[in-house]
Amino acid sequence: MKERLERLAKRALRPFARPLLARLDRRALPFRQDVDALTRHMPVLLDTIASQNASSRESRRDQLKLENDLNDIRLHLEGDIRSLRDRVEFIRQELMYEMRYGAKRPGSGAAPDIEPRIVAPDRIPPDGNVRLNLGCGHIPIPGFVNVDTRDLDHVDVVADVRRLPFPAGSVAQIHSAHLLEHFPLEELRRALLPYWCSLLKPGGLLTAVVPDAEKMIAEYSAGRFSFEDLRLVTFGQQEYDQDFHFIMFSKESLCELLRQAGLTKVRVVASGRRNGVCYEMELEGRWPSARAVATESVDASASGR
Repeated sequence: MKERLERLAKRALRPFARPLLARLDRRALPFRQDVDALTRHMPVLLDTIASQNASSRESRRDQLKLENDLNDIRLHLEGDIRSLRDRVEFIRQELMYEMRYGAKRPGSGAAPDIEPRIVAPDRIPPDGNVRLNLGCGHIPIPGFVNVDTRDLDHVDVVADVRRLPFPAGSVAQIHSAHLLEHFPLEELRRALLPYWCSLLKPGGLLTAVVPDAEKMIAEYSAGRFSFEDLRLVTFGQQEYDQDFHFIMFSKESLCELLRQAGLTKVRVVASGRRNGVCYEMELEGRWPSARAVATESVDASASGR
């Protein structure tokens, strides 16, 4: 019964379905043509897309390479600029040093007005064990030859510390207390300290007491050291021409200065030591003995340096 009804329905609908299907087929034709054309062009489109992707990847690689090249150029230029800046600063320091000090021998300094003279020859040790207390001021040290530019009662030698009446290699010890800060850094580095070291005997000792800048700055930061005291110790009393300070020291910076002058066994004897208004530190170093120099030369030869 069911099958019979289906056959009757198909037979009744056939006159209407065929024109409808034909009409739908005509309308779908352009879409089928477009799909066919798209299908034919699809490989070309895929190749084009693949080519563009490859070009994009290649462009990205080129971009990365360019960025790396530019970064290398930047680093190279920064290094060149840094080297040039360092060179210009070195030349500036050399010019300023020459303008200030000129072509003077170590020890000739900038105060040729004071003719060195021994005012107490009886206090010069006859055994040659000369120990100098340079810039003694009003504080002589017993057992030392006390030296100052002023002819005070207790001064044994009146001289500028850059021009002393002692031959090279003749002094057992040089001591200075609160004297180094009265000289500019370049004069200390190039002239004064090398000159003092040249006076020392082999194995001779150099000791120096200077303001301990690190300690005073720390105390000032903690509120335990006044600004007025910090300013006084940093720049000096400034009551006369030689009472101005030019430099401050840390333990490391002064150790390095002494080593640059040729001293060995450089060490900090004391630091943060209170002395009146000032906190001070004391360092020492030895002029190499002939044996030490010979040993060092042998060691250098053995190591191929």
